[in-house]
Amino acid sequence: MDKTTRFPISLAGYEIEGLVASDAPRLMRLYEACSDYVLLERGELPNTDSAREEFESFPPSRTEADKFVFGLKAVDGELVGLLACDRDYPQAGCWWIGLLMIDRALRGQGVGHTLCNDFFGWLKSQQVKRVELGVLADNAQALRFWQGLGFELVRTAGPIGIGSKEHMAQVLGRVL
Repeated sequence: MDKTTRFPISLAGYEIEGLVASDAPRLMRLYEACSDYVLLERGELPNTDSAREEFESFPPSRTEADKFVFGLKAVDGELVGLLACDRDYPQAGCWWIGLLMIDRALRGQGVGHTLCNDFFGWLKSQQVKRVELGVLADNAQALRFWQGLGFELVRTAGPIGIGSKEHMAQVLGRVL
């Protein structure tokens, strides 16, 4: 993970910050503000390990050097969003979005769309050709969000165990 990697954001009053494992305690407020998602995903409310685990999980054959965790930071310094991704996964020239979280108070205001579109623009400038991600099959709101950004179904995967729950996931992708 590289704390110095950032991308331009067009949201007034916000900036992107590269995050590393030592930033996990700062993420706890965001995880609590997104407890609805954590409960859906894991079957339990966020705890002190929730944020730390984001920095310790990698797709097969990926390492810490391939993982990027971007925080969306408000003017007051609070982290109000998180975008975690892995480069060159599942193949070279493709980035995998492992997690997008936006503070519940900011949802529905275009923050997530703008964050993603700015990120996609930066990826294109880095010669990335494609982005893929997985959406929990029972997360209809997330599925609509990603489809609204041009993502299409690639395949269904699972069951995948996360916390105390098992999920089927819709793997989605789009060309940049």
